[in-house]
Amino acid sequence: MYPYAKRAVSFITAMALTAVMAGCSKDDSSGAESKGETTTTRKVITTAPVVETLGDLDLSDVQNENDAPADFKYEAEAETGELSGSASVLNQNFVGDYSGDGFVSIAAEGDCVEFEIEFEGGGSYDITIISASDKESVSNLITVDGASLTSFKTNTDQFGENVAANVLIPEGTHKIGFKASDGLCYIDRFVITPAQDLDLSQYEVSNTLCNPNATEETRRLYNFLTDVYGKYTISGQYSSDNQGADSREFKEILKNTGKTPAILGLDLMESSPSRVANGSGGGNMVPLQAIDWWNNKGGIVSMCWHWNAPEPYLNYNGGAWWQGFYSEYTNFNLAAALDGSDPDGYDYLIRDIDAIAEILMELDDNHVPILWRPLHEGGGDPKWKNPWFWWGSSGADAYIELWKLMYDRLTNVHNINNLIWVWNGQDPTYYPGDEYVDIIGYDLYPDPQDSSSQKDTYDLMKTVTDTNKIIAMTENGSLFDPDAAFNDGSRWAWFSTWNGEFTLKDMQLSGEYTSLELWDKIYNSERVLTLDELPDLKNYPLDTEKFLAENGGQ
Repeated sequence: MYPYAKRAVSFITAMALTAVMAGCSKDDSSGAESKGETTTTRKVITTAPVVETLGDLDLSDVQNENDAPADFKYEAEAETGELSGSASVLNQNFVGDYSGDGFVSIAAEGDCVEFEIEFEGGGSYDITIISASDKESVSNLITVDGASLTSFKTNTDQFGENVAANVLIPEGTHKIGFKASDGLCYIDRFVITPAQDLDLSQYEVSNTLCNPNATEETRRLYNFLTDVYGKYTISGQYSSDNQGADSREFKEILKNTGKTPAILGLDLMESSPSRVANGSGGGNMVPLQAIDWWNNKGGIVSMCWHWNAPEPYLNYNGGAWWQGFYSEYTNFNLAAALDGSDPDGYDYLIRDIDAIAEILMELDDNHVPILWRPLHEGGGDPKWKNPWFWWGSSGADAYIELWKLMYDRLTNVHNINNLIWVWNGQDPTYYPGDEYVDIIGYDLYPDPQDSSSQKDTYDLMKTVTDTNKIIAMTENGSLFDPDAAFNDGSRWAWFSTWNGEFTLKDMQLSGEYTSLELWDKIYNSERVLTLDELPDLKNYPLDTEKFLAENGGQ
């Protein structure tokens, strides 16, 4: 996403804070290792000795509670339900033989078929839908009492079984609905039965980072992330104009929920050299906000980079210079820059990465680990194959080559070791490989008030690699219900709501995309970690199993 609002920052304040930081630092020179790079002077601050602690963090496994009677079974023909919108009953055989008197077609937004069902016990249920679709792999919603809970995917063009597993349904009488979301779907009938226990092994992730030289604080943060994966979702929020905790978003979330997000999202966009060349100074506060959030507030920092294309490639197709990260508004050809057809383009790539490296080095020297997610959304929507940023528009091969180039440049040339590499290229074919990626993410912008778990997308990201990786919702608009997500296995490691309209309306917390009731439920959920619930991450154990063994299972 791109934050369109702009705000002036105080250069005097930035310089003053920078001077304070420089005053408490010491010099440490680390030379580049290849390509004739000159030695960079590093100023590394001194930190306090580590005293490892977990605090009061409960790391017990979280299995779904299930009071559903073992012999429960509910079956119904779709055509017997209550139809709404333009949902209709058909009785042709073009998608195979149907049972009963026909089947239900749902296609447009608002189309739904509902059933009033009594559940003697609350818990996890599997819903087997006998459905078909004209298109491949269509995803639609299951609702409980009108609220979107999870999705079901139809993978067949003739009537066949398509299962939505571990759907959370409370005890009592409820309206269970099948609602159009992604496209045309034909529903013949469905069966509801109790679900089996969730497979918790999917959340067992190695705590070894892809960079073997990662700093101690980076390894401590990553160990924490691997420990809580599948047990908690960490709350996150992007601040408008990189204002950090002083942004309106953070103030409004605190005012309405009593809680503060644990992850601060920042963007290095304004530090792109072509934006600086056009007079932008909005990136000056980014490192200062990051340092303050980690070192003083005890929170986690996430960074993306809306990489504005280099100056000679801007103002294309009627676009303004500040729109230069969009494929539509730049004629920068990544493939040509990488294959030697445009040698100037390659030099600009190196120049820009080196400029961003200066900021990341400052954060490294201040011992601030970063959830670093460059080249985000590179593949666009994996269903439509429509990359909207220039770093993805030359295709998967060029994208992967650029990812590896950036990884090598930052890690091996500039010796930056505070990065946890978060890939959210969206399309699985854009995945650069496990040796270059620590965490897999996805940026999700569902329809307003869609609070479903986004299970289809979570499951798609599980197919990216055979290795268990942490999966996070690295950007989002509408928020998901954590109860539904934990129950159906879509246990996103964190969410990070984008700023502006997705969070605020008239400078107040908005209920347009996420209801105010759900905002409060999420931030006060026992399964969602907020800033006040984070342990002391600077002193978090490097090896939790060893720490527990040496401290009597604390």
